Amino acid sequence: MWMTPCAARPSTERWSDRLPPGGCKVPPSPLNAYSQGESGGREGGMEMRPSQLSRTAVPLLPPGLARGQRGVSRLVVGTDFSLRSEFALARALRLPLAHGSVFCVLHVAPVLDGQEGPGGTLSGGRCLRKAVSAVCRRLRNRVDIDVREELGRGDPVEVASAVARMSGAELVVLGRPHVTYPVRALAEDSTVRRMVRQLGVSVLVVVPHPVRPYGRPLVAVDFSRESRRALELTLRLCPAPALVDVLHVVDTAAQEAELRRAHAPAERWLLLRQEREHQARVALGRFLAPYREAGRELEVRVRCGEPAEEGILAEALERGSDLLALAMSAVEARTPLTEQVLARAGCDVLVSRHPPPAS
Repeated sequence: MWMTPCAARPSTERWSDRLPPGGCKVPPSPLNAYSQGESGGREGGMEMRPSQLSRTAVPLLPPGLARGQRGVSRLVVGTDFSLRSEFALARALRLPLAHGSVFCVLHVAPVLDGQEGPGGTLSGGRCLRKAVSAVCRRLRNRVDIDVREELGRGDPVEVASAVARMSGAELVVLGRPHVTYPVRALAEDSTVRRMVRQLGVSVLVVVPHPVRPYGRPLVAVDFSRESRRALELTLRLCPAPALVDVLHVVDTAAQEAELRRAHAPAERWLLLRQEREHQARVALGRFLAPYREAGRELEVRVRCGEPAEEGILAEALERGSDLLALAMSAVEARTPLTEQVLARAGCDVLVSRHPPPAS
């Protein structure tokens, strides 16, 4: 916009008052053009209503959930230059990144057998610079994003934990091999398993090749504070108009065992499941009320049965979900449910984990 030297005026000043004597004409704003078009461009008869600039000090939206943070502001992507790491990097580039965010690419050089010291590792510095250069090219239109590279040496989990802690990372993105059938449990020394257990921050495990942003995420909740944070993190990663399915699995194993010992008729089993499902739907509606009032579209899903196989994985397969999110306790490091889902899910898995509040 062409500007003429003039003194600062209040934001409600007319554009016509900004012209100094003998000064050049300031091009009209779109608001002026709209007001002229409405009045038909008539001259001399009726004075046209001038446009006014809105004051930036007044918020456009009231405070609350509608003004919540969108996207991720501090992100760490681990890479070992394999195909699964390329998938993780591609997915990270498709995530919504907040303004002024930090995008860190991490590679940990493995220690060679029988070698110690700086010369006993495969540095991979050149490959890391190529990966970072590719990220910079993809984000060339986002000049507000700070792209960094981190080259470590030693144990990948320990180095990644230190980098995430120093950078204040909100999310760590990893890649894992495709799920094979029959499905095998994750090994105790699996990098993905150790990362989820020991990092202490949220982890996104990428499985298939990402072709588009997330469009049908599924969030498993149990009405705890951790599951609420998992839902909110998913909403940040999947902004509107993405439809988010929210699932609660009703575990009736204990009550069904009692009915089995009492040789109860089938009607008692059916009535038990109906009552538990109704209670879960009511509680889930209250749980999701603040987000629906903010305008987010959420689908309520309730299932009965075993949480992992009959609940979360079955619902994800039935709905065709491309992201499966669940919460993990910040205190407990070993959660069988999380590891079962990680081992058997055919889509990306988001394990939400937040540090406990300081006492």
